[in-house]
Amino acid sequence: MDNKSTLSRRTFLAGAATCAAAAPALLHSAVHTPFRQTLLHVATRASHSGYVHTFLLASDGCTLLGSTRTDSLAAFAVHPVLPTLYVARDCREWEALPRGVIETYVVARSMSPLRLVAQTPMALSATGPRSIGVSPCGRHLLVSASTGGAWNAFALDPDGIPSLVAITRKETGITLEPGAVSMPTPHGLVFSPRGPHALGTDPGTGCMTLLQPSSEAIAVLARQQSPYGLTLSSPVWTNDGLYVIVGNAQNASLSLYRMPAVLEKGSEASFHLASTVPTFTSVTALVAHASLPAVFTSRRQASGSRLEQWKIDRSQLRVITDAWVSGNVVTLAQDGGSLWAVSDDRLIRIAIEELHNPNRFEMPLPMHGARAIVTQSLPAHVIDAHS
Repeated sequence: MDNKSTLSRRTFLAGAATCAAAAPALLHSAVHTPFRQTLLHVATRASHSGYVHTFLLASDGCTLLGSTRTDSLAAFAVHPVLPTLYVARDCREWEALPRGVIETYVVARSMSPLRLVAQTPMALSATGPRSIGVSPCGRHLLVSASTGGAWNAFALDPDGIPSLVAITRKETGITLEPGAVSMPTPHGLVFSPRGPHALGTDPGTGCMTLLQPSSEAIAVLARQQSPYGLTLSSPVWTNDGLYVIVGNAQNASLSLYRMPAVLEKGSEASFHLASTVPTFTSVTALVAHASLPAVFTSRRQASGSRLEQWKIDRSQLRVITDAWVSGNVVTLAQDGGSLWAVSDDRLIRIAIEELHNPNRFEMPLPMHGARAIVTQSLPAHVIDAHS
């Protein structure tokens, strides 16, 4: 039996016309879709001396481009679009005044991967920076000043340079019981993936605050008291914008908070505790999954660390895969299908789909004392333009 199909002249011509019309769009997409490269920055610090080590990531591992010295490094963050990295320095004094300073670096794929382009002082008495973040729109930078008891915000110009004058919001202590006042120590923060608002955590008062920075002020949209205290780890916001996960200090556990769907200045905004799950030992690092409403955590276990991937199911956190690694993992980052973990002296990459697999890429760090890690994906021509 002959199974060949027949094709009429009209059908053939219609198909040819469709292909001809689609070809320019497909060619434009192929030509103009930029090739992206991912950099990984690891911060290390010993005493007051700090370095940022910049690696170029590849499918089979990574290559160290160079190390940049930055003293009194406290925290860092990358711009979501520009080849820019921000470092918060806990220098205690800047230009003979009690305040920290924000350093802005241009990133390039070269042996000197970071080039300092600006130093911007924080507000007076804004000391002890502990976390720094950039809004998804790339227009606002927010910093916690732990020992100064305040939040600082900077407007970013089109080149990613912070404004010269910091906007500040001073926090006050709260009375948890008669005669006992808890002093504010703003610490962790994370921006929502959906807008220019952030959740800040304060272990001193146990308070979580929804903040919205602008060029004029830092607005408070909502506050919530944690029933279990707060750890020093920064919270994470899930990629769908619906949940925030925080580590609890009074017991080894994670809490899941449901965030409001609409967050605008002047609107009714509130968030509430959805669930809490025990973790057996305290979580030391968290990072959100890039494409799923999930989170990765690290916690100490015996002589190593337990890495766990948690999935949100009906407002509950549930472990779906885990792995044990030797050493104390202090910070986590994610890039594509890989989870990056940093211990005191090693950089570890594990395929997310094979988290339980003992075969993983490892390399020693240039120096001990890892503090933070962040990945930065940019078009290759953007990184090369500054080389």
